[in-house]
Amino acid sequence: MIRILRRLLPLLFLAACAPAHAADDVALRTALEKVYHEWRNAVINRNMDAWKRSTSTYRQVVTRNLIISGGQTYPDSIFEIPIQPPEITRLRLLECEQHGPTAHLVYFGKVDLGLDAEVIPENVIVLKFFNEKGAWKFDSNRLMNLSQSPEVRSALQNGLKPDFLDDPAFTPSGVVPATPPECRKPQYVSALQIQCFGYELRASIGGYDYGPLADTMEQQLIIGGLVLGRNDLTLKIKPLPVPEGAERLLEVNAVLINGTKEKPQVRIFTWDTKSATPPAEITLPVYVSPATMRGV
Repeated sequence: MIRILRRLLPLLFLAACAPAHAADDVALRTALEKVYHEWRNAVINRNMDAWKRSTSTYRQVVTRNLIISGGQTYPDSIFEIPIQPPEITRLRLLECEQHGPTAHLVYFGKVDLGLDAEVIPENVIVLKFFNEKGAWKFDSNRLMNLSQSPEVRSALQNGLKPDFLDDPAFTPSGVVPATPPECRKPQYVSALQIQCFGYELRASIGGYDYGPLADTMEQQLIIGGLVLGRNDLTLKIKPLPVPEGAERLLEVNAVLINGTKEKPQVRIFTWDTKSATPPAEITLPVYVSPATMRGV
């Protein structure tokens, strides 16, 4: 008996000295997964009350604004999405991390979005959460497609922890973004088309901020749309280093989205620069008028 106790004492000591955060991680994972399952069930069952209970306030307003700005009805269109929230119980957890009132779960595996694909590839999905008044709420998800990174997919398949989890983009920010105001019903459903190479751009129009964008092409729905007459577009521009011989380009277009097959979009405004020393901030008028609605 004494010999057995001698063998057990080191194990008992190690258990007593085990880091307390291990239990905290389990509790955090349990809480976050519970919220995600509640949110997922709400989407699948089209349960608006359950969706509001499990979704962050920030995401609720952002979702509402996007639906209304796209000319759709809210809340009728909230569950009209072509994909299904994935089941996470079949995925492998890579990370559960919290920073202040923000947290995330990162999984790897066959992320099934309900698209009836013959083969479901193994990818990474990040689930983001915000804490509101002591309760976790689901905010959003981000799918990382590994089709162009076979070495990362192979490493994950072999049970290795990927280095990208240490990148700032895969770390909870610690800050819950301010909830934007609810937007108006758009007089004209509109979008910004942005090409941004060699610059970082932050745009704002109609009281709503967009970005930041850098070295990318993107079309962004204008929250609240445009109104007849003048609409002020503010651009905050920061030049970035470019490879030798590469050309900079910043082009911003504003388009009206009229929904017709013949001409689904009409460009009413365009501005561009290739300067290495652009203005740090510039406000430009975007006019909606019979003249500009013919296209520029």
